[in-house]
Amino acid sequence: MERHILHIDMDAFFASVEQVLNPALVGKPLIVGGLKSDKRGVVSTASYEARKYGIHSAMPLAEAKRRCPHGIFIRGHFEHYREASERIYAILERVSPCVEMASIDEAYVDITGSQRLFGGDDAIARYIKEAIRAETRLPSTVAIAPNKLVAKIASDEGKPDGYLRIDTERVRDFLRPLPLAKLPGAGPRTREILERLGMMTVGCLADVPVEVLIQAFGSMGYALQRAARGESTTPVQPCSRPKSISRETTFEEDLLDWERIERIVAYLAERCAHALRENGMETRCVTLKVRHSDFSTYTFSRTLPESTCLERDLGRALDELLPKARQRRARVRLVGVALTSLSYDQHQLRLFDGKQPEKWLRVMESVDHIRARHGFEFIRFGKSMELGRHVELATPSLSR
Repeated sequence: MERHILHIDMDAFFASVEQVLNPALVGKPLIVGGLKSDKRGVVSTASYEARKYGIHSAMPLAEAKRRCPHGIFIRGHFEHYREASERIYAILERVSPCVEMASIDEAYVDITGSQRLFGGDDAIARYIKEAIRAETRLPSTVAIAPNKLVAKIASDEGKPDGYLRIDTERVRDFLRPLPLAKLPGAGPRTREILERLGMMTVGCLADVPVEVLIQAFGSMGYALQRAARGESTTPVQPCSRPKSISRETTFEEDLLDWERIERIVAYLAERCAHALRENGMETRCVTLKVRHSDFSTYTFSRTLPESTCLERDLGRALDELLPKARQRRARVRLVGVALTSLSYDQHQLRLFDGKQPEKWLRVMESVDHIRARHGFEFIRFGKSMELGRHVELATPSLSR
């Protein structure tokens, strides 16, 4: 059966959410990722008005300020982005149970089985875009193609706020004129080699004898040509389990004050634990990441005796790791906390001393319920509360 794969990509997602929250930002060059006064950091998202000045994701804030000195710079509000993402996911699930969230702002949906119910590709795309606009006031770009690879490329071509449908018989003609940079997997080094071989477009790559590609790239040559021809069998994989949950921050100025660093680590651990419970998961491994002013980066890990989702257990592990991190007496540029070896919550209480963990789980359920109503900052643990009532990290990670 021919597949119908839909790819949806939210347009300038973080910036668009901020413009919904504050309509005064609409039509303005908005840069999300840090304040204009921040000395370091990178752009997370820029509105289309800001992109006219060449600003893009991962650009250093200093460069963004140079290119667009009149731009509006904000640090962003991840909790609002996550909430919008969850509402979008719920809309997509109305169309098909086969939804794969590729990131917080994009998803693949296998709509093969939804054709008759909704009246075909065009009707499905229209329903999704209109529902998202009505329920979140956010713009989105949708593309439908026979596979994930072509749908992803098509949604990028359809931006902003567009819709493209690429039928099977049109795939090769659609891809042929595109530059190599549009092809997933063709990075700068790969493109450099291909261009030396005289290939400047996806069509050239699709037509060249595969032996030429094998000689240049080995077995990867097959994959490159299949991609150039729009061939892919990767299925949509719904409800994929996250492999890790992490939070990190780059300081505005390199720090030697380890008391403050430890309070920030405690805050990051709280954020990780909260995300862990939201996903209904537990962790067996805690990792502390430290990057110094010379960009040397060290990680220190601790495997827990049993899986947990509690701040107190993460805190104990970090208390063992922090003295190791402090041994190098150099200024710290970045710290982060990562949770790995994740599993869904099937935690069994120990036979003789299970009351204490059970008590803490009940406490944290109440805390999470209050946070859901009043925000994460409403209740925090004592160590991170020493940072102040409201924490604004200079350049926090926005990853889940």
